[in-house]
Amino acid sequence: MAVISFTFLIIIFLIFLIVRLKPWLVNYFKLLKNYGPVPCPRNRLPILGNLLSLPLDPHQFSLKLDQFYEESKTTALYCLWIGTYPLVAFFHPVGLEDFFSGSKHITKSPDYLFLHPWLRTGLLTSTGAKWKNRRRIITPAFHDKELLNNFVDIYNEQSAVLVQRLASLKSEKEVNLYPYIASCALDIICEAAMGLNIGAQHDRNSQYVDAVLKLTDILLKRQRMPWLWPDLIFKILPQGRAHDRYLKIVHQFTKKVIDDRAQAFHADEIRQKRSAFLDLLLKQMHDEQLTLVDIQEEVDTFMFEGHDTTAAAINFTCFMIASHPEVQQKLHDEVDRVFGNDHDRSSTTEDLNELNYLECVIKETLRLFPSVPFIAREVQEDFTYNDYKILRGSTAVLFIYYIHRDPKHFPDPERFDPDRFLPENSHDRAAYAFVPFSAGSRNCIGQRFALLEEKAMLSSILRRFKLKTAQKRDELNLSFEIILRSEHGAFVQVEPRF
Repeated sequence: MAVISFTFLIIIFLIFLIVRLKPWLVNYFKLLKNYGPVPCPRNRLPILGNLLSLPLDPHQFSLKLDQFYEESKTTALYCLWIGTYPLVAFFHPVGLEDFFSGSKHITKSPDYLFLHPWLRTGLLTSTGAKWKNRRRIITPAFHDKELLNNFVDIYNEQSAVLVQRLASLKSEKEVNLYPYIASCALDIICEAAMGLNIGAQHDRNSQYVDAVLKLTDILLKRQRMPWLWPDLIFKILPQGRAHDRYLKIVHQFTKKVIDDRAQAFHADEIRQKRSAFLDLLLKQMHDEQLTLVDIQEEVDTFMFEGHDTTAAAINFTCFMIASHPEVQQKLHDEVDRVFGNDHDRSSTTEDLNELNYLECVIKETLRLFPSVPFIAREVQEDFTYNDYKILRGSTAVLFIYYIHRDPKHFPDPERFDPDRFLPENSHDRAAYAFVPFSAGSRNCIGQRFALLEEKAMLSSILRRFKLKTAQKRDELNLSFEIILRSEHGAFVQVEPRF
């Protein structure tokens, strides 16, 4: 009798399991039927897909993606299977108009949910009507002449601190510039976003600075480790507990800054202070029915998007300048022409706009080393691409790093050649062959801010220093994360020019 009862319980359990798993199985077989014919990496396993062939080490993962890219050159479409979850991979510019033109497929993929605890549903992670409304509210900030001039003042002040720090380095020794550049970028974004000089370059507010850096690192690691994806598991692991601890520090800090700024703003005490991005949002609180929580979403988003991306771009640009003396000489000639012999004069917006060759160098660096190497979108409705059906709800991954290496648009794509971006060489280039800031209605709203910041910081360095490196490009050991990184750093020697 006991055996019968036990058998009966087993049967009940199996029936329950089948009922619970049926929707998942039906969806899996539907995806398998549709995407099964799409070329994918070899050794795909049932249920696990390509998961076991994807290295956890970010540099090894990048090398594996290089292999997939080579395989994709002979196919119209490519698919990676993360377990039962297909990622439709776009390695080439062809077909990107489906995501960049119009407003059908502008919803970010579910992968961005990992950012929600920090950024909630700010401009980066929101969708639909909320995203459209926030984009409308925030766009004027990046076209406000007074605000942009304030930003340039901040670039100058923090770049001057960076130059002082670099001047203290031993000129005969190669160093990893990234920590110096990153702390300068963090100081800039904090003052531009919140109107607060946090002194990251002077080791002030170290708890907040450390929390921002650690939180970003945890998010990057979580993204590439599937066992950390479920919140239930993540929360009980050391990484999850550290995430919540750092998140509390960051949110409390930005909340206090916003609360204090709001009180001063409403008491009309802000007039004598330099305007920040936060002030523009505070001005619109009543008309746009924004709460302080809404404002914090956007300030935190601005902080997240504007810090590491810009630092990565400047760091790789310094390395490429150091690696190409003939390019560096042209840059020195240009900054000397614009600034003359006054090496300490603050730059103006007009000065920065005159640095045309520097802009070409930055763009060519962003072509080879895009700060965000890939982006992901959720397909909003079925569509056909080269006879393949892309299903609604699927995740499309646009690999910007490889899109920028299409030889049809960039002959000899691995060669560093800033002249590619001279007007006469780029005016008829395909619209989506170069997309370091994404494109279309969901492009990076702060790209002008970023380009001016990069020009200001790099011109400050070039006016005073000559950069050298013995490190080879293939020794950078690139790592594909949310931000493109060098595994062990890009090492550069900083030598005074005068």
